[in-house]
Amino acid sequence: MRKYSILLSLFLLAASARGTVRVYVQATNGVAWLKYQCTAGEAVRAFAIDVSVDNGVVFAVSDFFVGASRADAQGYGIFPAACRDHAAVISGTNVSFDLSQYSPLAVAADNPGGTLPGLNSSGVTLELGGLWDPSVPAAVPGPNGTLCALHLSRAANVSIAANTVRGGLVLSPLDIVTPVMFTGAFVDADAVITSEKVVNGVLTLTFKGGELETAPSLFGPWTLTGNTIGSYTETIGSSSTKFYRVHHF
Repeated sequence: MRKYSILLSLFLLAASARGTVRVYVQATNGVAWLKYQCTAGEAVRAFAIDVSVDNGVVFAVSDFFVGASRADAQGYGIFPAACRDHAAVISGTNVSFDLSQYSPLAVAADNPGGTLPGLNSSGVTLELGGLWDPSVPAAVPGPNGTLCALHLSRAANVSIAANTVRGGLVLSPLDIVTPVMFTGAFVDADAVITSEKVVNGVLTLTFKGGELETAPSLFGPWTLTGNTIGSYTETIGSSSTKFYRVHHF
């Protein structure tokens, strides 16, 4: 009986040590941030993910890592189709990336039946791989982080799922088996000014979904302010008129 109790205890200990890999959407200022979390020290080697919206389109992807994961900068920056089409090996491990084209977007023509249409549609397929030197532990991507940001044309429910045709999630080592959770979110991507007030000659605006622009008239010219944080203040002059709008990301 004691032997069985020990075996049961070891089994429970092993089961409790198994973690879950979470892939989820975090909505921040109208942008859908795609993030991951490994809860028990697992390392993900690659992600193949389908992202869909129920309203509007996905019109851009940004804020992704580029290249191999290193001790001084970790991330998932190897994208199969983009490496083939928009990267060139100069010598050894020295690779040049065409940053104007290099992105984690899968190319639908490579596998039409297993790939969502892409930008300016309601769904994209993403492929992000990690490449690192196994002899440098500090080069391994962290247990949680950001994969990329997706920019939407309208407020929408964002859904994510493993693209099993392209491998889904690949863990390292390959023999690790752990549950994977995918969690979407509602992302309020509509670009609008949400409030305005004037106190003691100071105008305060709150906005979301883009970068604030100003103009001397409704017909322009419109000038970007560089402000995307959602709050803007300016002292009102007595002899000029200004108009404000939000330029969608």
